[in-house]
Amino acid sequence: MKKNVLIDNRWAGDTGIGRLYKEVMMRKPVEVDTSFVKSRLSLGSIYTPIMLAQAIKSSSADIFYSPSFMPPLYSNIPFVFTVHDLMHLFYYSGFHKIYYKQVIGRLAKKAKKIITVSHFSKHQLVDLLGINENIITVIYNGVDDNFLLNNEKYEMENPYLLYVGNRRKNKNIPAMLRAFANASIPNEIVLALTGNEDQLLGEEINKLGIRQRVKFLGFIPDEELPKLYKGALATLYVSLMEGFGLPIIESMASGTPVLTSNISSLPEIAGDAALCVNPLDIAAITDGIERLVSDSSLYQYYVLEGKKRALDFKWQDTASHTWETILY
Repeated sequence: MKKNVLIDNRWAGDTGIGRLYKEVMMRKPVEVDTSFVKSRLSLGSIYTPIMLAQAIKSSSADIFYSPSFMPPLYSNIPFVFTVHDLMHLFYYSGFHKIYYKQVIGRLAKKAKKIITVSHFSKHQLVDLLGINENIITVIYNGVDDNFLLNNEKYEMENPYLLYVGNRRKNKNIPAMLRAFANASIPNEIVLALTGNEDQLLGEEINKLGIRQRVKFLGFIPDEELPKLYKGALATLYVSLMEGFGLPIIESMASGTPVLTSNISSLPEIAGDAALCVNPLDIAAITDGIERLVSDSSLYQYYVLEGKKRALDFKWQDTASHTWETILY
């Protein structure tokens, strides 16, 4: 017997959540019929729980699923949704913190299941929001086969260290820039960042005197990312907090060593296959950069271990476990 799943498809798009949504929907079981939420509300609107409740009430669905953190205000059918991280409690406004705790946190307890992407995030859901651990399922993200199979390298004049991600405070970019500026490595090595420069980063770069050694690459489409990782000497991802940290496994799959943090979900995802340092200690980040650049044996170790580690993260597994959680 087919099940009808109402899905909040507004999260489709060129983001981490959008990628998860795409991979899950590409592998929809044949016994599932889908219908979709119709709304023009912005993704972060405080009225989203009300809108979702109304959409559920007017549908004939058997279950509701969202690939992101907004649950319905009420529901006469079981619902499953995904919490990728609890960044709103740490790096957003006071209003965001109150809303997340008092609205999202309370509504989350009514879910059939909550999917999250790491055991670190599961512990946060239990400890910070008081959610019953028995309704939380950990399902890791995957890595696209294109990263594993690609042999092309991004063309850049200089050898480069790479950062892939946005500019949010948790990304710890100023500390990464300072560590890069302090590192005793050849001056020809540049730091390449996806996206565009903003005022604060520009001021930091000028203050450090590394204007000629930092390159902003603008928007990089998904199909170009494998080449970008493949061409890098190493990927730097010394974030203060992540729910998962997709660039870690994308870089590993590309055969490019990773320098990442020893806190939050990052050591969980990296395992022993990345060089993990204290992201609050600029000297430790600097030392990590120097070691990856100068120690060829260590470098090769992380190339090999990273490739093996990346094989543990398959989108097929993510999708199948997600559908099992939704349906059963």
